[in-house]
Amino acid sequence: MEPYLEIQRATKSFPTRHGPYVAVKDVSLDVARGEIVSLIGHSGCGKSTILNMVAGLERPSDGGLWLGGREIEGPGPDRGVVFQNYSLLPWLTVWDSIFEAVDSAVVGLSKADKRDRTERFLHMVGLWDHRFKRPAQISGGMKQRVAVARAFSVHPEVLLLDEPFGALDALTRASLQDELVNLWTLDNSTETVLLVTHDMDEAILLSDRIAVMTRGPAATIGEVIDVPLARPRDRQSILTDSTYREVRERLWYLLTVVYATADVTREAV
Repeated sequence: MEPYLEIQRATKSFPTRHGPYVAVKDVSLDVARGEIVSLIGHSGCGKSTILNMVAGLERPSDGGLWLGGREIEGPGPDRGVVFQNYSLLPWLTVWDSIFEAVDSAVVGLSKADKRDRTERFLHMVGLWDHRFKRPAQISGGMKQRVAVARAFSVHPEVLLLDEPFGALDALTRASLQDELVNLWTLDNSTETVLLVTHDMDEAILLSDRIAVMTRGPAATIGEVIDVPLARPRDRQSILTDSTYREVRERLWYLLTVVYATADVTREAV
C-alpha cells in the first residue's frame, strides 16, 4: 500500500553539557492509511521522541517526516495525541474537556452539532453519567477514557498514543484496549494509529505491524514485524493462535537477546 505517514532517516539530538545526545538516528518507517502500527522497545529507546516528531512537537535534527505528502512542520488538528498522564485540565468537567477540543479544532460545525458530537463520544466511552464531574472526581481509567474520547472527537486523520494505558491496572487496561478498537472501528474519520507501548501483548492485540526499536542512545528501528491476525480480534481466542505465539516469540527474542543491550557502535558523541 502507498504510505500515508512517511518517516525518512529521521534523527533527533538534544544539547547537553557534555555535547549532543542522539536519542534516535536514521529512523525510517512507512505507515499506510488505515494501519495500526506499534513502536515497542526498552525504556529510553526513543519511542516517545519519534511520536513527538510525528505530532509536530519536536523537529528532527536531520531527515524528515511527511503526512499525506506534506512535510510535518508543527502540530495540527489532523493528528490527535493521547498521553500517558491524561493531560486533563482540573477545572474542566468531563463534558467540557471533550467539547472544548471539538470547539477549538473542528471548523464548519454549529454549536449544536458540536454538542451532539460531544454527547456521542461520551456515550461511546461510557462516561455520559459522569459528564459533570471534574478530573479529581473520577478514576484513572475514566480519565484515560476522557483523553481517548477527546482525541477521537476531533476526527484526526492520525491518532498518536504514547503508552496511554501503561499506568493502569490489568483489567482497566484490557477494557480500554477494547474501547480503543471499538472507537477505531466506528469512527470512520480516524483511520491511522501510531501506538507507543512496552507491552508485547498489547502490541500484538492492537497492531497490524510492530516496529521494534534497538537500544539507545542513537536508537533506530531494528525490525518491523507483521501481525497477520484477522480482525476483529478476540483477546481470549488469539492466545491459542499459532500466529500469535510466533509473533510473541519473535518479539521476545528481539527484546531480550538481539536488542537487550546498547549497540556501542551507535553511541551518541
